[in-house]
Amino acid sequence: MLRQIAPVPPLTLADDHKTVMALQNLPSFQFINPLHNPVELLRIQTVLIQELQEEQAIEEALAQIRARRATTSHTYHDAVVGARAQVLAQYGPDSTEVALIGLTRKSERKRPTRSKATPK
Repeated sequence: MLRQIAPVPPLTLADDHKTVMALQNLPSFQFINPLHNPVELLRIQTVLIQELQEEQAIEEALAQIRARRATTSHTYHDAVVGARAQVLAQYGPDSTEVALIGLTRKSERKRPTRSKATPK
């Protein structure tokens, strides 16, 4: 399982970008670690920007899919409610067909009972 690492906050990345730009203006900067090379830093920054753009595109696609799913689920639910109403109208509220579609037959409903007043 991959270890989840929290991304660096955008404000910190903006500060990092400023640092990389400043490093390019320091011709006497001597890097020891190859990752600290301004050219390598720019390459990593380019990869990061591409990944952020990919992530944003995927999130937008996911939002569109969720919106379509919500619309489809409402259409489906409305159609099922309509079908239930059609069964009630066609067969009557006390038919066995009503029980087959998951509704309660009229004869199986509890009769309302009067509640007794509680003394204070």
